[in-house]
Amino acid sequence: MEEVYEFDLNSQLSVDDNVNEDGTLRLRNSPFSLPLKISGFHSEKEFFSFVKNVERLVRTSCEYRLWVSYIMESLGQNKCTLTHEKMHECDIEVHHHPINLFTVVKSVITDYMARELKFTSFDIALSVIDLHYQNKVGYIVLISDLHKKFHNGFQKLPIDYVNGNYRHLLNNYNIDEDERLKINEYCNTHLSDCKVEWTREDYPGLRAASD
Repeated sequence: MEEVYEFDLNSQLSVDDNVNEDGTLRLRNSPFSLPLKISGFHSEKEFFSFVKNVERLVRTSCEYRLWVSYIMESLGQNKCTLTHEKMHECDIEVHHHPINLFTVVKSVITDYMARELKFTSFDIALSVIDLHYQNKVGYIVLISDLHKKFHNGFQKLPIDYVNGNYRHLLNNYNIDEDERLKINEYCNTHLSDCKVEWTREDYPGLRAASD
């Protein structure tokens, strides 16, 4: 017969008067505590897992979707920067460049730790979103295929067409040396270095329809 354990909810969940002052959950008569905020990580694996979680949190937030909508609708960037295809013709995406979102998140976390500030995933996500709204991240609008082609290593992107003050991150945040070398490579890639196999004008009928 399965044993039935009695659970006194009131006694287990009663907490000290000052339990939340330092952001830590402490239950009476328990040797364990649960901190809301952290100051670091026990391993590199734990750190990278946290970064990925925050990146996902940012991308799925209402604020991020509003930022993307603002770029495409209010700023009128509704066509691919390279091919000039429009959003009603194909899928258009906003690509972080020359610093990807993972590196942005990682740099913000590193900055918190360098300043010895405790944080939650929500604190970091808010700081990253705030950088977007201050126009302190670089981005370029691409059709989804070129976006994928870039991440697969088969497409170069001209720094000439990048929007946003991406240098704010380079000048104010600690970015790993290997990542900084790759970012500098992207920053030194210009229009003359980039090749696009097609443009909107190459499609039969589209040019005539738009004239």
